[in-house]
Amino acid sequence: MGMLFYTGTAPATAQEYRDRPEQPAIWDRSQNTSFMFCAQIASLEQMLKTPSGVAAPGYDEVYIDPPVFRAFLLAAFDFLRRSGSLPLRRMMIGVLQTALFLDARASGEPLPIPPRFADIEQGLEDIT
Repeated sequence: MGMLFYTGTAPATAQEYRDRPEQPAIWDRSQNTSFMFCAQIASLEQMLKTPSGVAAPGYDEVYIDPPVFRAFLLAAFDFLRRSGSLPLRRMMIGVLQTALFLDARASGEPLPIPPRFADIEQGLEDIT
């Protein structure tokens, strides 16, 4: 069984969940892939002290708030640029690539990758 990713904010109550109109999923991945992505994003949220806009309220669904998520990505690139840590950069490449893919799906257009991040751009087209 997989998890579905949607744009918008997560329903706050069971009634909100039931009343929510059907919407197309922007990503459908396995539980393991989805769990790992959400855990990495939550870890980055703590490190950056910035909300990500990603919410996994249960129901096998994940919600992405596009403007908040995009601001989070820009904050992650800024943090990475300032840190200068190569090990940290290597650890963040995969989650940032997946986040960039989801951001493009959620917002309708890809985020321009800041200069000096060609390593993050490499292989980005492999994420589906």
